[in-house]
Amino acid sequence: MDLEMCEMVLQPASGYAVTATAISHFTQLASNLPCEDTFSSGAYTYEKDPAKAWCEWGLFDGHAGSRTAELLSQILAGAVGEKLWDEGCFDRPYKPNDTFIIDALKTAFKKVDDDIVKHAMELVRSGQPDRATVVANIAMALSGSCALFALYDPVRHVLRVANTGDSRAVLGRWDGQKYIAHAMSVDQTGFNEQEVERLKRDHPEEDVVDPKTGRVHGIAVSRAFGDARWKWPQEFSKRAHELFWGPSPRPDRMIKTPPYLTAEPEVMETVVEVGERPDFLIMATDGLWDNMSSDDAVACVQLWLDKNKPTTFLEQSQQSPEVMPPPGLGQKPPGPQPPGWQQPKVFPPWLASTFTPSYSTPAEVSGEDEDVYYDKDERCLKWKVSPKHFINEDAHCGIHLVKNALGGKRRDLFTGIMSVQPPLSRNVRDDITVHVVFFGVDGQQAIKH
Repeated sequence: MDLEMCEMVLQPASGYAVTATAISHFTQLASNLPCEDTFSSGAYTYEKDPAKAWCEWGLFDGHAGSRTAELLSQILAGAVGEKLWDEGCFDRPYKPNDTFIIDALKTAFKKVDDDIVKHAMELVRSGQPDRATVVANIAMALSGSCALFALYDPVRHVLRVANTGDSRAVLGRWDGQKYIAHAMSVDQTGFNEQEVERLKRDHPEEDVVDPKTGRVHGIAVSRAFGDARWKWPQEFSKRAHELFWGPSPRPDRMIKTPPYLTAEPEVMETVVEVGERPDFLIMATDGLWDNMSSDDAVACVQLWLDKNKPTTFLEQSQQSPEVMPPPGLGQKPPGPQPPGWQQPKVFPPWLASTFTPSYSTPAEVSGEDEDVYYDKDERCLKWKVSPKHFINEDAHCGIHLVKNALGGKRRDLFTGIMSVQPPLSRNVRDDITVHVVFFGVDGQQAIKH
């Protein structure tokens, strides 16, 4: 694909989600077919003033299929909102790192996962003759998904990020000279020493984590929704495999004292600064972080802010109608939703990229670029990303981030990466989904329109 065609691929799954107090630039680039990432965005409001509505943004990075991630994009926001409402969290006076609210978030996550896994167990055990129903319903438990969920209280400017898995959230905060990266999540894998210690405490007689790969009995994350083979007793995994075409169970010598994975999130909190240089939040699945560091991602967004405003696209909204969100965004959860979950205004990326001619150097084309190399361990051509490779030419910040993670101004590298098709593309890059959330902006005008 040439550069123009690559742009055409990035545009359709990109856009803007607008609430009264924050704006998200979101984008998605699939590698798997179908894409195993999903995402959500919305607001919880129970008052007439939308500026008081708590906002949510979610990313769900699926694995072993897309079914768990698809389900989470539809129900997790509603489950969280219902729990926060029932516990009176929306009216609760602010207290830093309030364990009451943090426990409510953890309870909501765990209940959703328990419902998924236990319901599937009941179906496997039932022996009911409707095999198609069983197959369809246990799929949400047999696949798995990480979940990264940001919750913003605009009245108190409090941002909480709940993380299950290895998607990552990074806050960009102005230090007087430049934006600095502040972690809002920690990757939950077998390379995380705290996770290793937790698994040792829970399974003291077992070698659960491979120290070389960081995998937990073969899986790359230590926390996730679904993934029943790491949570069920072994006989249920065998029964699902033998009767309902489930994936092969893990070896008996591995699965001794399940569950090994949990969906309980770790929650981090900060008070957002909304002054002249307001904070911004980058949320992305690991497909982005495989190729870009947290510091470089923040530097990349700052580069974009040097030339663009997060609200520029709103001028275009006066001439163009609001559009329906892409799959996975703004799907209202089923059933009653106290407080009233609302879909944000969603706009397409009308502003085309402002291309400035830029070409690969002869060294890059000939393979002499030291930042593009063959990885013998993964047996694949890899690349390094740093600010020297960045280019600032896109009106949409999410597209800007993805493009720079995949080569930036190195056109030959970028178009080559984008041209690899499924299933080979999965050996080159993972699915990538990004929210860039800008705080301290007035989305009220868009809400009214």
